[in-house]
Formats: sequence, C-alpha cells, structure tokens
Amino acid sequence: MPALSGGCGFCLSHHIRCDLLKDQSPCLTCRDYGIKCPPGDETDDSVSMTDAGDSPMEEVIHTPEAHESRFDIERIHWMTPLDHYKNVAHDLLGFPVPGIPDIPQPTYKTTLPPFIQKLPSLADEDAEYLTAKGVFSLPDERLQNELLRTFVLHVHPYLPVLDLPPFLQAIADNNGHSSVSLLLMYAVMFSAIAFVDPTHIQRAGYTSRKAARQEFFRKARVLYDFDVESDRIVLIQTVLLMTYWHENQDDPKDFRHWLEIALSQAALAMPIKEQEQRTRASTFTSRGLWKRLWWCMYTRDRLNALNLRRSPVIKDAEFTVPLPTLSDFDMGTYPPSVLAMPILGACEVLRSPVQQRHLATMFIEKARLCCTISGIIFPITNAAVFAPAVFTHYIAALDDWHASLPKEVQYHSPPERKSLSEGERALFAYRAWLEMIYLAASGALHRQNQAQSQKSVQSEPTPNSNSNPSGDGIHSVTQSIAGVADGLNQLDLVHCLPTTTVGLLTPVLATHFMNIRSETPDLWRNAFQSLYQCLKVLEKLGEVYELAESMAGFFQAAICGDADVNSNTNTGTSESDREGRETAFLQRTLTKDELAGFARLVGGRTGLQNCR
Repeated sequence: MPALSGGCGFCLSHHIRCDLLKDQSPCLTCRDYGIKCPPGDETDDSVSMTDAGDSPMEEVIHTPEAHESRFDIERIHWMTPLDHYKNVAHDLLGFPVPGIPDIPQPTYKTTLPPFIQKLPSLADEDAEYLTAKGVFSLPDERLQNELLRTFVLHVHPYLPVLDLPPFLQAIADNNGHSSVSLLLMYAVMFSAIAFVDPTHIQRAGYTSRKAARQEFFRKARVLYDFDVESDRIVLIQTVLLMTYWHENQDDPKDFRHWLEIALSQAALAMPIKEQEQRTRASTFTSRGLWKRLWWCMYTRDRLNALNLRRSPVIKDAEFTVPLPTLSDFDMGTYPPSVLAMPILGACEVLRSPVQQRHLATMFIEKARLCCTISGIIFPITNAAVFAPAVFTHYIAALDDWHASLPKEVQYHSPPERKSLSEGERALFAYRAWLEMIYLAASGALHRQNQAQSQKSVQSEPTPNSNSNPSGDGIHSVTQSIAGVADGLNQLDLVHCLPTTTVGLLTPVLATHFMNIRSETPDLWRNAFQSLYQCLKVLEKLGEVYELAESMAGFFQAAICGDADVNSNTNTGTSESDREGRETAFLQRTLTKDELAGFARLVGGRTGLQNCR
C-alpha cells in the first residue's frame, strides 16, 4: 500500500486517508470514534505499520485512569481501514453492511443535548460513576437559560473568560454543528448560580442557593478529576470560574490551587513571551481572549492577595502582558438565534453594545487598579516597614486612579430603584464593587501605616504623638465602604457582589466594632450605624456563602456579648470547625494589632485568646 502523506498519527499508522487540515483537530475519523487525534510525524511523509506498533497506545486514546494496564487498553476497539469503509457505507446506506460485525458502542447512555461536545472514550465503570453523580443530566431549559442570563450580567463582566457570542450561539442552535464542553458548561452554571433568583433554585428542587452551588461545583469538579477535557483553553476557562469556590479556608484545593492550575495550563498553551509577539488571531482563539485570560488570572490573584493578606502567585517581573483594550472584547449585536432564546434573549446587555462597552471598560479599569494594588501587597502581607514617602506615593497612586476614571465607571449614590433597568442595575453593582475595592486598598494602607506609627510612638514618643492621620483615614474609609454597602442593600443588589466581598468587609466590621466601644460620642454613634449597614450586607451574602454566614453570626454574637459565637449559626459543620474557620479568617484579614485589640474586646474566645 503506498504511503499516505499528511494527516494525524492514527490515520497514518493505519493507512487511512485523513481529512485533518492544518490547525484543525480532531479529524473526522478520530472524532467519529471518540479518540484523541495524535499529531502525525512532520519530519517524515510516511509512517510504517512497524513504527506505529512501537508507539504506546496511551498516547493515542484518552484514558481517565492513569494506572490502567496496557492489556485493558488493548481491549478497546481500534479502527482498521475496513472498519472505516464499513462506517462510511453505513452512513450512506443507512443500514449495516452484511458480513461485517458492528463496531462496539459505549454501553452507557446519556441525555445530553446536541450542543454538548462528545466526551472522550470512558471505561464502563467510569461512565457508570459519572452517571450516578448526575453529570449527564443537565438542569431543565428554563433554569439553564436563567443561569446563562445571570452569567452574562454578573459573572462575565467581572471575569470575561469566554468568547461569549460563539458559546451562546452553540447552545441556541443546539444542532451539533458547534458545541461546548460539558465541563465548561457546569463551571459556567456553578459560577452563575450564586447570583440567580432563589425562586428558580427552589423550583428546581434545591433547598437553597448554597446547596445548589455546592451541587454544581461538585459536578464540575468530578468531571475535572476524570480528565474529560484536554483543550487547554477550556481548562483555563473552567478553573478560573472554579476559583469562585473557596468556602473552606483549610481545603487544599482552594482558590490558590485552581489559580495555579490555570497558570500552568496557560504557560504551556500560550507563554507570556509568545503572547507578546503574537500579532494575529489563531484558528482556535483570538488574541483578545488570551489577553483577557491572562488579566483574569492577574486580577483574581491580586484581589485575593489584598483581601486575605497573602502573597500573590503571579510575580510582577514575569507578567508583561499589555493592558486589555476595548478591541479585546466581543461587543455588538448577538446572533438572532441567541436573541430568540427564552429568558436569555431578553437580556438587556446582549442587546445593548453601549452597555457591553461600559462593562468592558470597567474590567479594564479593574486591571489598572490591580496594577496599583500590586505595589502595596508586599508591605501589608509581610507587615513591612515602609517610609512615609512610600505610603504617600501609594495613596496618591490610588487617588490618581480614582480621579481618572471614565464617567461611565465613576460611582455615584444610588438613584431611585424604579429608574434602573436590568442592565443599569448590573452596571451600578460593578461601579459600587470597584469603589469598595479602591476604598479597601486605601484602608489597608492606612491600617498598616497606623500600626507602624503606634510602634514608633511607643518606642520614641514625640510632641505630635497624639495626632493620628492614618486613624482619621481609616474612619473615613470604613464610613465610605459602609455607605456603598448600604446603597447596594437599598437597591437589593447585594447578591450581585462576588465572593471577595466577604474578605473586604471583615476588617471594616472589626474596625466599627472597636469604634463602638469608643468614649467619643460621634465616633461610636457613626460606627454603630456603619456596623449595622455592613452587617446587613454580610447577612445577605450569607444566603449564598457559608463563610459569610459564619462571619455574620460571629459579629452578631460578639456585639451581644454572647460567649458562644456559633450558637446562632447552622452551617452543617461542627462548632470547633466553625470557630477555627472564623479565627483563621480574622487572622488573615486583620493586622496583628487589630486582631489583638479585637480579641481584647471580644474576650472568652478560645481561638482569639492566643492572638492577644
């Protein structure tokens, strides 16, 4: 048989004519039989059957079990040229070809719609396990569309990891010509379910948003663990959305775990240096998507480091991706099939390029803010001593960012609720959240500077030791954050805030708690009002996030002087676990001096007594 030139490794090794085109994978042959499309030998135009037999089959077929033996793998049917022609004849004639046995088909059945990509070959026991976990049973169309609408409004603007038009069009067309990853679909639904109206959750049979959120995350995680996806871009998109799950501070697979996976996949698929040099879009993804993915990783890393006072994963010296621009975002009118979808099609943002541009601008400004924040993370996470000039420099940098914001990004007091449409409410929530991040970064600087000043005064008292500009700055910042939080509460937009808000509010609540014990009437009066405003927001976040519920109960009990902080919480975990989680979270979000002062006021707390 003459050698065939061009094609994938499997077709060449079996002397099957391959239709694989450049930058397209898999070929139709491999796609029909659910196997990976290995690359052909580009250094030689022919591949002998002997050479093909020497290559391990593990490189050809995707197997979820890494330890599976070669004997087990060889039991899986391999396509021969005759099988290929038999398959073509079957497709043309519509009935089996006599004399040739049928190619074995998977014994498991799924109810997945056509828009979901076909899964790779799975061992029967793995397929049965995934079936038992319910991953092949998507929610009904109504809940799906509600989740997609919520994703467009409250997730994608903050974390634009998808090329949204083709993703939504594949779902809308539902004809199999274009498809989306099952793993990515679950990650999208998981990230959106925290913000969806509870009535849709209850109608689907879930007791709460927390329960539904846990269920969707569990399904996404089990699919990830079974290695059903090999596309690196999809993996990056998925794990970035999974960073929204960090309920348990002691979970080894926490925010940092998923972020590091995203970074490792991105480094393999598109190193930063190659990203810088790329001047045109590739077949698989646009240059704009890659820039957005890198900046999603960077901003998530910086905000998590700021909130939890932890060192960032990404080093500034190694991150040289240019800032995103409006040209890196998909903006415009969506395909008619998407706009015709029930519920999702009526989404105002999909029909308004102006609102799409405003949301994209907000992400760009968030990226700029994170670049400024990056400089203050080291001193606040390491309690480093910095000169007054350094403190002044970073405060000025934050204020410059705030003063240079475009008009559509600037935060203003909440208007009347009836005057805000669905899209305008999403825009207002984003503006408010950016304002809170700016205030939180400024507050972190003031708190660190105050702690440093207090140590200096104790060691070397000066005539001006009674002046406390950082203390005044902290009071101003905490009052402003409470005002923004109250505005969101008035408009019933608290549920639109992302998970990082819990860490942002904790030091604010601790500051207000300490101020209500002040002997200055104006200070404790304002502190009590602000504490109440922030606590209401934390309670509403507790409807979705277990950590928020636990911390809200902690502060409520602390205010009432209740020695048993956990008596009013019921999160399904033991009292000791909850107490340890609360203490660990306070230790991460407060400075050492703040924690000691807070511990003295609360008292009687086993976990906090060691912090005095």
